[in-house]
Amino acid sequence: MTDQIPLHFKRRGLALAVLLGLALTAEANSPRDPVTSASCRAGYLGFEQGRGLEGLRLAAKQASQRGDEAELGFLSERLTELIGKDSAAALQVVGWAETATEPQLSLYLRAVREAEAVREPPVAARLLSLAETGGEPGRQVMALVALETQHRLEPEPLERLTALAKQGGRAPAVARHAVRTVGRVMETSFQRTGRLEPYVDTLLEVARTSPEPLARILAVEMLGYPDARLESAAVTRLATLMKQDPVPLVRELAALVLSSGRDPQAVLGHFREAFALEKERCVRWALVRYAVRAAGAQALPLLRDFARTDPRFQRDAADFQALYGAGHVDFNHVWMNKQVRHPTCEGGGP
Repeated sequence: MTDQIPLHFKRRGLALAVLLGLALTAEANSPRDPVTSASCRAGYLGFEQGRGLEGLRLAAKQASQRGDEAELGFLSERLTELIGKDSAAALQVVGWAETATEPQLSLYLRAVREAEAVREPPVAARLLSLAETGGEPGRQVMALVALETQHRLEPEPLERLTALAKQGGRAPAVARHAVRTVGRVMETSFQRTGRLEPYVDTLLEVARTSPEPLARILAVEMLGYPDARLESAAVTRLATLMKQDPVPLVRELAALVLSSGRDPQAVLGHFREAFALEKERCVRWALVRYAVRAAGAQALPLLRDFARTDPRFQRDAADFQALYGAGHVDFNHVWMNKQVRHPTCEGGGP
């Protein structure tokens, strides 16, 4: 198995983001130019002279009234620059966000999100409180987005985010964004430390117990983002989800993430059990292709067994046999040359 997830699978994240209603501003989701360039916009340094943060707040109100998107984007970057490492300044801006309406709400919290001070404990605590008690889902969601740039989550904040992620009812977007926040911090933490705990346990708990199906879907998808090998305990819990969750897309995504298990033969054993239980064609197709991703040519005997159980996959087993027989080794290259004959589960297409 290659350590890189093919584009075919990475594109699933974009499709799922649309499905979950997670589209945010471009500033919140894409790499940005260094904020120091914001100082170059003519007139603003003079405007700020003697006014500081309050001067930018006034400018934001005026830009909001004009509906000037370019100006609002600049002001967000300039506000990030002025906040810098100053936790008191960050707390002042979060205070503005507690009563602000759009587009100023997004401007303020986006600026805090990108400032170094966001990782100071008082600032992170204030944002988490706003996420819990912001009064309306939009404000809570933006507070959660601002928390995504944390380098790690201590046990108490992680427990509170887990509670938000598991809530159902009137604010499903809050639950989904709480899941996404945990997943984003997990990815950052993994890049910095090489460890997935305790975030894997949190996401698996949400995937198992949340009453919100889209939160469960996202929790499983997030488990695959760090491109890390899963240990046996996580593999066992994920395999149970793959066999038992009532939502086909959850089972399909669980198969994808499970294919990163550290022990390929254990993964194939779980796939064999799941295939016998599975009734949905789209999930069975996931088990076929992700078995190959998990174990490469070692999965070919299992694929032949799958084809005997379900003749719809006979040509697929033959295709994979031929591709490995032709000397392909890397799964990315195998997949690029494989004809697709079956649907993926609803909402999870490439």
